[in-house]
Amino acid sequence: MDLIIFLFIAFMCINVAIKIFNCEDRNKIFNKRPIEVVDVKKYNKLCGSLVIAFGVAAEITLYAGNLLGGWMSLLCTLLLIGEAVLVMAIYNKIERKMLKKR
Repeated sequence: MDLIIFLFIAFMCINVAIKIFNCEDRNKIFNKRPIEVVDVKKYNKLCGSLVIAFGVAAEITLYAGNLLGGWMSLLCTLLLIGEAVLVMAIYNKIERKMLKKR
């Protein structure tokens, strides 16, 4: 069962990152509202890199939680939530930097 979860997370992160990297216009993964960015390619590259980085961190965290078990499993789950919050904080900084100035 654990292998299925690891493979599912890896497949989903790689699939989403590939879609972002191949997107010609602004991707809608992190942000549903329409925004205008200075450089769409760079924006998509940064967003795709964030997804890959989160996937790697999630795999490591889940593997450690599975390996150690018990309370460490709970701690690793909380760490995974923290990683998601960190990714969104990094994205918000990227978004502010990449928005077109009016």
